[in-house]
Amino acid sequence: MQDAIFIIFVVFLLFGLTAIRYRKQIAGMIGLARMLKDAKNAVGQGKAIPGKNQASVQLINCAKCGVWVPQNKARKVGNIFYCSESCLKMSNA
Repeated sequence: MQDAIFIIFVVFLLFGLTAIRYRKQIAGMIGLARMLKDAKNAVGQGKAIPGKNQASVQLINCAKCGVWVPQNKARKVGNIFYCSESCLKMSNA
């Protein structure tokens, strides 16, 4: 009986030392599992997953250099879009 108790004690001791050694990895895995569970519940209930709720912005191709920029950051002259003031000035020159 004493041998069984000693073996159980040694197993728990090794388990505890291992848990202390890898506590950051264990905490990371628990956090990942919680995040996946929350995402699964949000999708199942038809809710949006918490995060940044930003409206999408259309990308525009610069008429001078061809760079793609968000429409709200582009310079517009008539129906033509430019990525920056420098491209706008170069096209007018």
